[in-house]
Amino acid sequence: MDRKDRMDDDRNDDSQTIDESASDDVPVDLNVLFTEEERDLNRLFTDSRIRRFLKDVRKNQRDVERFLKRLEIDDTPDNSGGPHEVS
Repeated sequence: MDRKDRMDDDRNDDSQTIDESASDDVPVDLNVLFTEEERDLNRLFTDSRIRRFLKDVRKNQRDVERFLKRLEIDDTPDNSGGPHEVS
């Protein structure tokens, strides 16, 4: 790894630290994030670190769903006669 790459990595680490400290100030309302749950999740998870973790889990779940949707994965094989088809 050359010097420029190390400097870029250091900048990314610094920005990640700033993002984490900024999110510490904003309270996480789990009942808004998980509307399908009938229980009061804020009362169940009182620790702010757990709430931030669950918020990140929800965000990652949505990101994965969007990624898979963009890939348009089908369960059936493609019968378009592509280059892998043997005649």
